[in-house]
Amino acid sequence: MTRTVLFFVFFCIFIQMASAQESFIGNINYQLLEKYVDLALNNYPKTKMYAASALSAKAKVGVAKATYLDAFTASYNYSPSNAARFNNANPYTLNGLQLGIYFNIGILFRTPALVRQAKEEYNEKIYQAQEYDILLRTEVKNTYYEYLREAADLRVKAQTYIDNKAASDGLRYKFEKGEASLDDYTKAKTLTSYANSERLLAELNLLKAKESLEALIGEKMENVK
Repeated sequence: MTRTVLFFVFFCIFIQMASAQESFIGNINYQLLEKYVDLALNNYPKTKMYAASALSAKAKVGVAKATYLDAFTASYNYSPSNAARFNNANPYTLNGLQLGIYFNIGILFRTPALVRQAKEEYNEKIYQAQEYDILLRTEVKNTYYEYLREAADLRVKAQTYIDNKAASDGLRYKFEKGEASLDDYTKAKTLTSYANSERLLAELNLLKAKESLEALIGEKMENVK
């Protein structure tokens, strides 16, 4: 009879584990998962870092384009009308206002390359940001799936502990009445202790998975509906 009870406990464990595995996919809330992904993309600091880096690279494109203006230099010289017609220091100076424009052809040829380089650096930052968005999406989804797996694992192990505890209590009653051996009762207590340890470990793993997901989305899971 005692061995039948122990066999029944193991059979219940197997059935519960199989049931949890079959229903795991059905526990996925895809609408909620997309909310988690959106929160991560908006809140996670590294996404903001990549966005800021892209904006900085975009600003450098404008700076590079403005370099075209460096190729041109303007100057002026004004000499009053009543001044001497000729200036001994500079005999080419005439009375009135004189304007001059100087052109640096070296800067003009160099600037297009600088603009192209700035644009490529900007594109690189955009691609890096897009790549990280993909990686972050994947990480959020994987962490969410891990959370669901740990939750299912906890349900199984919690029920296993309950079943083992019930079987152990039953064997204790039988042992006290002399209907079960000390060896069987000791084995039942050992199974119960092990089941309780597994349950506590499953609780810890679930908390870790929850913390990991909340760190990614920047919100408490309870606040996301």
